[in-house]
Amino acid sequence: MVKRLGFILLLMMLVSAANAQKILRNTSILNYQRGDRTWLHFGFTLGVNYMDYRVFMSGANAYRAETGKMDVGFLVGIISELRITDDLGFRFLPGLEFGTRRMIYTNVPEELDEYGEKDGKVAAYNESVYITLPFMLKYKAVRLNNFRPYLTAGTSLKYDFQKHDRLDLDKGVYFRTKPIDVFLEAGLGCDFYLPYFKLGVELRFSLGLTNTLVREYDSKNPGYEGYTAALKKLQARMFTLCFNFE
Repeated sequence: MVKRLGFILLLMMLVSAANAQKILRNTSILNYQRGDRTWLHFGFTLGVNYMDYRVFMSGANAYRAETGKMDVGFLVGIISELRITDDLGFRFLPGLEFGTRRMIYTNVPEELDEYGEKDGKVAAYNESVYITLPFMLKYKAVRLNNFRPYLTAGTSLKYDFQKHDRLDLDKGVYFRTKPIDVFLEAGLGCDFYLPYFKLGVELRFSLGLTNTLVREYDSKNPGYEGYTAALKKLQARMFTLCFNFE
């Protein structure tokens, strides 16, 4: 899935480069120059994301866990950028992120399939609704007519409103997670200058820095301790394709 997102972004950049070569052959009008000259500007962002975990096993029992199929989530947020230099800006990007993480447990002895036979598999789901507070630096390359590639890097604080502080077997919640996490953020993209605004297409990777797993067992749901005991650490990850309107 990550390769697919990367391919889409690469294809967009190649198309942009081809268009830029055509523009260079003629006199080009520079669109929306005011956007790079103001010391502070605003916008909004929309995007799609994929969430999963980097799973570390404890080896405490026979259970095994791995990430399942990634579901498509989405992002909506506000953009504010403070210009530091012509090539560097500081960005604050508060927003909401929606998504689902799936995990598949195997070697679970008590689990039966639809025919009443043991298959040892359990599907776990964690839905998340994050309020996210990213602080990013944006380094911009030299503008080529109405195109400008860039790199971003920074950190973000995320709070999950979908608190998984209790097991919910009906919803596939077999382990508990902490609501607050700190992420490293890195991305690359390209700004397309249109007559009245600029559109940025960006691929971003986010990696959680803390162990989001709650190690203590849920006393209100005894008998399911093996799912937590099998895990040593869960590190949250996200892959996001953003469309920035500034």
